[in-house]
Amino acid sequence: MKELEEKNTGAIEISVIMAIYHPNWEKCLFTLDSILGQKGVCFELIITDDGSENNLFDKFESYLTEKGFNNYRLISHEQNQGTVKNYCDGLKAANGKYVKLISPGDALYNETTLQDWLSFLTKSGKTWSFGEAVFYQIEDAKRKIVSAPAFPRMIGCYKKGKPDTCRWNYVVLEDVALGAAILCDRNEFLSRLAKLTGIVKFAEDTAITAMVYDGLLPAYYSHNAMFYEYGTGVSTGEQAWKKRIQEDLKNAELVLASKENGDKEQMKMSKALARVNSGSSMKKKIMKIFQRGGLRKTLKFRLCPRKSSSDYSDCGKWW
Repeated sequence: MKELEEKNTGAIEISVIMAIYHPNWEKCLFTLDSILGQKGVCFELIITDDGSENNLFDKFESYLTEKGFNNYRLISHEQNQGTVKNYCDGLKAANGKYVKLISPGDALYNETTLQDWLSFLTKSGKTWSFGEAVFYQIEDAKRKIVSAPAFPRMIGCYKKGKPDTCRWNYVVLEDVALGAAILCDRNEFLSRLAKLTGIVKFAEDTAITAMVYDGLLPAYYSHNAMFYEYGTGVSTGEQAWKKRIQEDLKNAELVLASKENGDKEQMKMSKALARVNSGSSMKKKIMKIFQRGGLRKTLKFRLCPRKSSSDYSDCGKWW
């Protein structure tokens, strides 16, 4: 691992970590502009590359210098090791109390997103938060807003403050938050991700699942936090990537299922995870439906799914 460092001294509130691999410069620019445009919060930028033949670091340095932004780090890897290891190294190099992971093509919603979101999270007393996202796709070289099922599917338990239901839905039913729309305590995230390194390779969000398993529930930020490129990323893109992610999820769940000690709800979740992961992927899908709340989730998604936001009237100037 090679690290180039340019940083200012001072209290860093948020570390924004952009993980890249064979980066597309236009997508990186869209993401960078949304980061550099943030106001009212002290943040650093960490760009960590997973062994690309051309990591474009010369372009990053030139652009950041042009914008007068010095609080950044560039981390390069000689070999491709996967998203989890790439993010893990970025987290280890970070100084912020909180971390925002971001991918090229995604963007912070407006100029005060980090400031507003951080204020909300700190007041909530929680260690992490998920927000809403505006989904888009590229058509004829233009960004077009699209409507798609939002994550998580069911948010009533977060609004009503039902911790056991929240934990069960997130861990057992895999009704998870959109990874691109999460703001999290760095140390809590890193401690879980480090333990999963070598077990999962691409699904860094499994660290959040491990946090929820341990009882660290989120604060629901009911505002647009991100622009999310839909249909091209790991979670919504090609089938080969989806299979890799599903394998990572299964491996992470088996780790949780193997735990022999914990609180009452953890033991219930561990037993359920052991049951649903005892067979093929098809059996797992069927077993999920028959877990507590599984049928309700399935019917809700099929009949009246919660949709992503289509209102972006107060978004950032980079849009």
